[in-house]
Amino acid sequence: MSNWKNVNNWHWTNKNCISWARTYFAEQLEGLEAEDKGHKIRISKMEECNGDVDLNQRKGKIITIYDVALKLILEGALADGTAITGKIVIPEVAHDSTEDDYVFELTINDDSSEKSEIRPVIRKGLQPLICEKLSKFAPDMIATHASDVYIDPANLNVAGATA
Repeated sequence: MSNWKNVNNWHWTNKNCISWARTYFAEQLEGLEAEDKGHKIRISKMEECNGDVDLNQRKGKIITIYDVALKLILEGALADGTAITGKIVIPEVAHDSTEDDYVFELTINDDSSEKSEIRPVIRKGLQPLICEKLSKFAPDMIATHASDVYIDPANLNVAGATA
């Protein structure tokens, strides 16, 4: 006898994972840092994660569908000790995005020519670290939540039942 809930994992099932995603991005991104020529910058806080994050299963296949915007708060200092604060907004992190698709909207508070020296450190040092973390999001979501939408084939038949 087959599992009555979702025979052979055929029917569409989904799980809203936005709460998990907010925690995940905060854990993965907060604390990332880059340094070059004495200039240091780090993500002190993930301030916003807005959008949709769903894990789905249809016809036995696990499907991630997500589209979120992230706002990251930056803190750091130039080599001379000048404090730097700012933010990075990534307006679209989506299931069909590649690393080259990500847009990083960078704002340095009280920007000046002196403070702009931190921009290459962010672009060349911090952004690749962020991209690396973003690339692991879908596989980590599947590893964490697949059992909530997918019935292991070994458990599809109810033990002891006869046809």
